[in-house]
Amino acid sequence: MNNLEGDWRVSWSHQLEGKVGALSALKEGVAVACGGVVRMINDLGDFVWKRTFQFDVYRLVSDGSNIAVLSGPGFHLLDLRTGNPLGEGRAVSGGFRDCIPRPGGGWLLVDRGEHIHMFNRDGRGIRRLRPGRIRKLIGWLDREHLIIIDDDGHLRCLRLFGENSQRIIEERRWSWASRMSNGRILVQSVEGGIYEGVPNPFGWDSLEQLVETGVDPLESVRTGDGWWMLTMDGSLDRIPPSDDSSWPAGECIASNDTDIMATATRDGLIRWWESARLISKRSLLLRKMVSEERQRIDWEQRQVVFEAARDAEENGMLTHAVELYASLGRQEDVRRILAMKEAGG
Repeated sequence: MNNLEGDWRVSWSHQLEGKVGALSALKEGVAVACGGVVRMINDLGDFVWKRTFQFDVYRLVSDGSNIAVLSGPGFHLLDLRTGNPLGEGRAVSGGFRDCIPRPGGGWLLVDRGEHIHMFNRDGRGIRRLRPGRIRKLIGWLDREHLIIIDDDGHLRCLRLFGENSQRIIEERRWSWASRMSNGRILVQSVEGGIYEGVPNPFGWDSLEQLVETGVDPLESVRTGDGWWMLTMDGSLDRIPPSDDSSWPAGECIASNDTDIMATATRDGLIRWWESARLISKRSLLLRKMVSEERQRIDWEQRQVVFEAARDAEENGMLTHAVELYASLGRQEDVRRILAMKEAGG
């Protein structure tokens, strides 16, 4: 069992067939796409369901109830519990580039041209807008304002309700940006520095440099104890770096933003990482379950002994009945039967 800094631990792993194209991690498990096959694996490492698509799947995004699948030119929704499709899916010429759940329900997708597409929670199209070419959807500031990074490297704030508008939050260009987590993002400057910031529609609430240079980010996730970054060489690093905080992981990473990470190599090795807090919580839960099971077994055994004592009493085996009642601590029954024996002479 592999350990990372802070006692993060690989609780299970699977070797799947095919090239891993996408991951989506939740508290209950992880969805994995290999080629055109999407599998759901629960938090214990058991396979739950499988769904096959015509084209390779390159993006999986969950809103907690359903999971969005980007495959070839299409956008599909699956029920998270069963893997059953919701609706018939939608497709655009050239396919979609990115996807993000909308606050309050629904989905927003960006195509490989200049359009974004809004869908309701069932995958039915609502409207289409043309803000220009978008490299990545970063995250929502609130129900109306979305941060994106455009093809020029500018961070923009899009207002998508009422009178649609957008603005560049600052003139600086960034070479890479993470998804937003709890209002925070990581960005990389063109000089190579890694910064953590809290953006707003007009700039930054805060912006702090964490790494000067020398990091090549591929993907990044935030957990309860900070940021983890998957780099181009396949290592999983804590950001900011610290001693013994790097581990070979692969080329895909996903997190539930608190105590779970899932990583995958391109050749199909899936790892499920759990934080020390979750491991401790699970250990306490297991001990509680064991204690409750012992109490249940003890109660069943006591019930059997009690019935045997009552049968012995009814059949006149009073000495045996006394022994059985005494083993249960039923002193009142012991005294009652001893009195019966004395009265009987």
